[in-house]
Amino acid sequence: MSKEIITMGSINQDVFVNADSYPKHGETVWVQSVNNQPGGKGANQAIALSKIGGKVTFIGAVGKDSQGKNMIENLKKYDINTDFISVKDDVNTGTFIVILDENGENTMLGTLGANNHLTENDIQSAFDNTNAEYFLLQLETNRGAIHRSLEIAKQKNIKIVLDPAPADGYQEEFLKYAHIVTPNQQEAELISGVKVIDKESAEKAAKIIKSKGVDNVIVKLGDKGSLIHTNNESIFVSSYKVSAVNTVGAGDVFAAAMTVFLNDSDDIYSAVKFASAASAIKVSKAETQEAIPTYSEIIDYMEKNEH
Repeated sequence: MSKEIITMGSINQDVFVNADSYPKHGETVWVQSVNNQPGGKGANQAIALSKIGGKVTFIGAVGKDSQGKNMIENLKKYDINTDFISVKDDVNTGTFIVILDENGENTMLGTLGANNHLTENDIQSAFDNTNAEYFLLQLETNRGAIHRSLEIAKQKNIKIVLDPAPADGYQEEFLKYAHIVTPNQQEAELISGVKVIDKESAEKAAKIIKSKGVDNVIVKLGDKGSLIHTNNESIFVSSYKVSAVNTVGAGDVFAAAMTVFLNDSDDIYSAVKFASAASAIKVSKAETQEAIPTYSEIIDYMEKNEH
């Protein structure tokens, strides 16, 4: 798995808070623990791409602060090309507070910081120095940068995997550039106007999304599985059953694992099965980036948990 994959996205300092309940307005709630971890959807995806077997170039931005320096050093640990991570003088590195409940589900508060200051020059220089066949992108940076990166990737005939998260960064014009789009239930509803609650509604939403110019649509239904809609047919892939500890980054791992698989194979069904196994492993552990599995760990998990 030596073909390059290029990715662009957010780099954040994450502050995790484990709490039994959420505070009401004006209320103080004591929590079980607080810990800091490197994060950001872009960084999570870049690390997942690398750990699962991809050769990765990452486009991103951090502030000129200790957090930014630490984030870049963390990415280098995973053999990621960080030459195109820009250090911005006048803004802080992105920071998110993640509140985890007793079921491992998360609620977040955050500031994008430097992630919101990517420029066309930052992006162009990276694409001028890549021979990648796949570009993995999510929406946790400024819209101008997202749009320009999509234009450049399309011009270079690079296949684009678009993870349309977070949903508030979505613009319909992004879809026409995508080879694959991977919305979760809420994102699929936003894009299609269909409330997604099961396989049938997921298929209806996927057909509408595909009609907007996307080649392939994969609707993620959490622990229910995923629905693939491609070439006018829909295929359902069931999920691996697991007790969730921390769901943060599960979608990032799914997108990255699928992209790595497709970088060497056109079998989208097998790619989604592989991605489902990768995200199942991830959610079963407390960490975010450290919990991302390797290629061999995913294959071993699939062999032991046939479904």
